[in-house]
Amino acid sequence: MARFDGKVALVTGAASGIGAATAQRLVDEGARVAGLDVQQPDAASWKQVEETAPGASFHTANVAVEAEVKAAAAEIREAHGRLDIVVNAAGVAGGGDIETLEEAEWDRIVDINLKGTFLVCKHALPMLVETAAGAIVNIASIEGLVATDLSGPYGASKGAVVQFTRNLAVDYTRRGIRCNCVCPGLVDTPMTEIVTQATEGPFAELREDFVGRHLMRRAGRPEELAAAIAFLASDDASFITGAALVVDGGWTAGAHSDIDILSGV
Repeated sequence: MARFDGKVALVTGAASGIGAATAQRLVDEGARVAGLDVQQPDAASWKQVEETAPGASFHTANVAVEAEVKAAAAEIREAHGRLDIVVNAAGVAGGGDIETLEEAEWDRIVDINLKGTFLVCKHALPMLVETAAGAIVNIASIEGLVATDLSGPYGASKGAVVQFTRNLAVDYTRRGIRCNCVCPGLVDTPMTEIVTQATEGPFAELREDFVGRHLMRRAGRPEELAAAIAFLASDDASFITGAALVVDGGWTAGAHSDIDILSGV
């Protein structure tokens, strides 16, 4: 497919995980990608992006620092001349008991997940408005829709991303920019590997609990999220804006019992 031929996409959090997988998916479908991350990209993954898209560029910035985001936006304009798609995949995990949670930990999570999404949109929107046919896809979480243990700051930040996406849609759809978000369940990425790769101890127990909440009984793969993001960014989703697409292996659909209630009937 070549759904993104001639289009330029900014992907934050592009150094690894969902961001890296999304960058590769968009490139595979014809986009020129500007990757942005506070960390340097994984050499193998970004090399593959560059090999399949010679026009790709990588920019270093902390999305929670406006001066850095503004400078990166200027670099992207100079490198590519336009912008059609923005994917806000930069994010951090964390949490704890509210009574003992440090203010700095709350600020770290909210600044990256929520403020970072705002700042990237703020400085990308002028280019998107010029295109007048763009798309923004923010990465929220099912924890922005349903609460889990000891995840107050993370859930608050992701719930706000869902609502911020709706507000973006109200403000910018009339200007030709569709704004949606994706709400993943547990996805096997470097950010979650302390849980997804655990084989013993409390994190292994947490992994079993989280995996068990998915009707599919497994964590998601970054490529599966990238496919959903690419759909929302494409013209295939031309009548979708202000939506929160849940990609969670059935977590939020409801509980599935492992008890065979029909046995002996």
